[in-house]
Amino acid sequence: MKRVKEEAGGTSFINLVGGLLIAFAVIDFAMSFAGTNLTSFMGPVSRFSPIIFGLIGSALLNVGKEGS
Repeated sequence: MKRVKEEAGGTSFINLVGGLLIAFAVIDFAMSFAGTNLTSFMGPVSRFSPIIFGLIGSALLNVGKEGS
């Protein structure tokens, strides 16, 4: 009888948050062309919010890959 070791094959919380931040960055970028500012609470920095959220999301995805 062989013993098989099961691996937990799920996404971590960090990967989930990173993916959501990247998705929000894409939506924010698309909505800016429609004339809607989703990040008006950030003031003048809201012009760069898709870049900021995209970079944070990709950094979280890279941290999640290194942790596994």
